[in-house]
Amino acid sequence: MKDYRALSVSYTNNKHKIRFIKKNFRKLKNKEILVKIKYSCINYKDALSVTGEKKIIRHSNLIPGLDFSGIVIESNSKKFVKGDRVLATGSGLGEVIDGSFSEYIYISEEILIKIPSNLSLLSSMQIGTAGFTSAISIEKMMLNKQSPKDGPIVISGATGGVGSISINIFSKLGYKVIAITRKKDSITYLKNIGATDVIKFDPKLNNKLLNSKIFAGAIDNVGGEILNWIIKSTSDNGNIISVGMAQSEKLETTVLPFIIRGINLLGITSTNFPNKKRNYIWTKLSKIYKPTKLNQINTNTVELKDVIKESKKIISGKSTGRTIIKIG
Repeated sequence: MKDYRALSVSYTNNKHKIRFIKKNFRKLKNKEILVKIKYSCINYKDALSVTGEKKIIRHSNLIPGLDFSGIVIESNSKKFVKGDRVLATGSGLGEVIDGSFSEYIYISEEILIKIPSNLSLLSSMQIGTAGFTSAISIEKMMLNKQSPKDGPIVISGATGGVGSISINIFSKLGYKVIAITRKKDSITYLKNIGATDVIKFDPKLNNKLLNSKIFAGAIDNVGGEILNWIIKSTSDNGNIISVGMAQSEKLETTVLPFIIRGINLLGITSTNFPNKKRNYIWTKLSKIYKPTKLNQINTNTVELKDVIKESKKIISGKSTGRTIIKIG
C-alpha cells in the first residue's frame, strides 16, 4: 500500500476549500509513531474547520480532526510498540499539525497516550476531547472544594458533547444537575443522561445586577448573556467554568458577584493542557469519572466520507450528543 486517504482543509487567497486527498507513507522520524486510526469524532471546533465558519488551521493546508483512537502500526519510540492501543486529543491536532480525519496518522510520542485497560477504542472516542474537557473542568471545580451538598450544578450548551458528558459525570458523582437548552425535543435525552431539570434561558432574567442564588456552580459552553446570567445567579463561593463560546466570545457583567458573593470564574483549555498530566486525567476518565451513558450520548456514527455533511449539521445546531467517525 503506497498511500492513504485523508480529508484536507486549505486556504488560498483566504478562500476555504475542503477535499479528500491521498497521502504517501514515509519513513518515521525520531520518536514518531505511525497509527492506523480506528475512530475519531466531530467536535464543534472540527465542524468550524471543515465548514470554513472559522479558520481553525494555522497553516495554508492541514488535515482537521482533534481526536483519534487506533492501533500502533510502526514505532520509532521506546514508549510504544506495534499493536498498542492508543489515543490522542487536542495538543495541536487539526490546528498546527495534521489531525485525525485520516486513515493513518504520523504522530510524536509526546502527544500519544496508551488507552486505559477498561476503555475500548470506541469508548475512548465517545469520550474524546469533549469528555477530557469535562474531566479537567470538574477537576478544577473539585480543587476549589465544589461538593454535591452545596447545591445544583448548571450546564449550558447541554446537548453538545462537553455539556452531555458533564451532565452524566456530575450525575454519577451525586450532584443535582440543571441543563440549559433551547431544544425542546431534547428534554427526554437530557434527563436520560442525568439532568434533574431542564430549563430554557430567558434574556429578561438579565435585567438585575444580582439575581437570586440558584446555582452552586456551572460549566458554561456558550458565553455571552447566558454566562452573564449564570454569574449573577450563582451562590456564594460557587465555581463557574468557562469552556466555550458557542453563542458569543463577549462577556458583559459587573464585579458585584465576585466581590459580594466571592464567585470563582475559572477558565480551562483542553488543547494546551500539559501532556505530562494527560495520563492522569484519562485514568480518572476510565474510573471515577467514566461516563455511564456513553451509548446514549453517542447519538450518531458516520464514516469518513460523511464528515462534511455532518459538520454542517453541527454548525446549524441540528445535532445532539457526540458524532463518532468509524474509520478503520
